[in-house]
Amino acid sequence: MSPQRRRPIANLAVAVVATLATLLACEGLARILLSPPRYHREPVVFDPLLGFRGIPGHRQEVADEHGRYVFALNAQGFRGREIPAEPAPASEGVPRVLFVGDSFLIGSAVREEQLVTSLVEAGLRLRGREAEVFNLSSFDWGTAQELLALRELGRPLAPDAVVLVLYPANDLINNSMRLAGRSTVSAGDPIRPYLVREGGELRVRHLDPIRAFARRHSRLFAVLERRVLATTAAGGARWEDPVARLRRGAAPREDLEIFRPGVDSDDRREQAWATSFELLRALRDECAAMGARLLVVVVPSMQQVVVTPKSIRLDVEARVARRLALSAILDWDLPERRLAAFFASEGIEARLLLGPFRGAARKGDRIYARDEHLAPRGHEIAADAVIGWFLADEPHATAETADLGQGPAAALPDATIAPAWLDLGRDRHLEFLGEGWLSWLPAGPSAAAGWLVGTRALAVLPLREGALSIRGWTPPTARLPILGRIQVVGGPGDRFRIDRPGRFARRFFVDPQEQGAWPSSGGFVALLLATAEAGGGGGESGVFWVEGLGYDAALAAPADDAIPE
Repeated sequence: MSPQRRRPIANLAVAVVATLATLLACEGLARILLSPPRYHREPVVFDPLLGFRGIPGHRQEVADEHGRYVFALNAQGFRGREIPAEPAPASEGVPRVLFVGDSFLIGSAVREEQLVTSLVEAGLRLRGREAEVFNLSSFDWGTAQELLALRELGRPLAPDAVVLVLYPANDLINNSMRLAGRSTVSAGDPIRPYLVREGGELRVRHLDPIRAFARRHSRLFAVLERRVLATTAAGGARWEDPVARLRRGAAPREDLEIFRPGVDSDDRREQAWATSFELLRALRDECAAMGARLLVVVVPSMQQVVVTPKSIRLDVEARVARRLALSAILDWDLPERRLAAFFASEGIEARLLLGPFRGAARKGDRIYARDEHLAPRGHEIAADAVIGWFLADEPHATAETADLGQGPAAALPDATIAPAWLDLGRDRHLEFLGEGWLSWLPAGPSAAAGWLVGTRALAVLPLREGALSIRGWTPPTARLPILGRIQVVGGPGDRFRIDRPGRFARRFFVDPQEQGAWPSSGGFVALLLATAEAGGGGGESGVFWVEGLGYDAALAAPADDAIPE
């Protein structure tokens, strides 16, 4: 080959080598200077095997009705004691119980001592039985990730018992590649590993195998990919209007499809059920190979247990779209019936918490926190179920299916006696408020009182005559003007504008004839308060404080406080 022909080839080789060297240098610097990307709105970090797990050593100050406390993860990114890499010496004689699950076991809404894992260990000790309890869980994990985590960290631990906490409303979506990206409750779909049956074995698969390979082997790629996901719709599901979904015969939200009966066997949902059953069998076999007893604890969704403002809104939307009550479209007991039959046929011990939760809710117990995870009372009931199973020492029948068919418990007072005006400076009125109410301050020396709202807040009120009214307070730091809209779900709406800081009052919808026709559920109407600061501000930082919401007859603010549009 002539020198003239060799020169371009040599130049190309030099360019390729230089490019590779530059990429390797950048990758080396990325591994030194950049932490693994979070990929997720929750405090989780990328994990090559599990997709993601909790941030090691994460600490966050949060608050409950008793004051502030620290939500903390251990050095492995899990809550509670660290999981050892080897079994306990035989001479110790203390059984090890490994809990495996998702955010219900993370329990960021409760203190460490209120968590089900802590309660089980303490409860067993009170009954004269020592045990070491470990918590292997992460936000947004599905059953496949839990099985992989059990294989990776459970085998070396050699637990005597494994407790899988199953949340069907999310786990069914998290387990199925065909449902990936279809629900806003499943944010980790772009990076989570799935287990798919191929050649007689469950094999790890990802939605995008090439990108999955690249993010596992390149910190630089992972960081760049995370930035793309954060600025595009690729990292989350598209929101769908509930009324539009209902009109085409679907459930109002994708995650509620699990409660819709009569779905064809070829449907994505049925395939997700089949995948979930296969994963539960594999987890049972894994525990048997380790010599560990397995208990599956099934946690129902909040809507199955108690009527909430969200339930009322969905019911109103169902009546508007289909002229049917939501209970005529969705079967709130369907997942428990299917799971109970599956567990009985497979010989898997289980405890279904739907019945105990509904029973406690009917007594007035608060089972769920505002984020729809378990409140302390929910953890107590779950812990009692696990302790009872552990002390039995022998396998026995699955959980009772009592209270199925009874429907969710009523948490709201009868609409005829419900307050027409919510004084939010004196009381939280949690039973009347849904999502979007960020933090509460009682009336006192501070100028601000009531609830701080974000960009969208849900409330329910009894259907009464009179002008619908809102009273609130805008802080001096707000970016004015604030543009707002108050909307009766399925009914009329009105816009308002706030141009100055300080107190304000606003009245809406004064036509009694129209008001009597507002769509309602059990005598309650659902309201959406949508707000935005100038320049697109607001969001989770809050927009303004709402001190009162209700009907004009109870409004104490003078008329000249009303803010014109």
